[in-house]
Amino acid sequence: MAGEDRSLVRLALGTLQEAPHDRLHLLPCVIQHDGSAAVQRYFTPAIRGPQEPESGDESTVSFRGRMLKGKQVLVPEGYVGLVLEEAAAPYLSSKERNMQVKSTFDSMTVWNLERAPNESDEILKAFSWPKIAEGIHAPVADDK
Repeated sequence: MAGEDRSLVRLALGTLQEAPHDRLHLLPCVIQHDGSAAVQRYFTPAIRGPQEPESGDESTVSFRGRMLKGKQVLVPEGYVGLVLEEAAAPYLSSKERNMQVKSTFDSMTVWNLERAPNESDEILKAFSWPKIAEGIHAPVADDK
């Protein structure tokens, strides 16, 4: 395919054992920052969510004056989510990248502007793929 990046990616599996467990939020915005953020200080305390009877299974929050609605999504059974970070490795060729596990997660809160996430959201579709792949690759019984 044109424009496809064919670099080799190496994952340092040793970093998985020491990786902390994180809470993840997928926000419908672009933030011009690549690094840590004090999310707990500015985002978590204002969440109104499923623990409140009138909210159903969705959470709500205001972020920069906009109403966001969110839903917690579990990583498919048998899988673990990984947050990867590129490790600097000057001795590698330009076609090689070293990644290490920064943290792990077993669920994430997906946020949308003014409407709750649903089955039509791409990220929720992606989370259903392992079950679909399992069905596609399952042995087929020969009915003779």
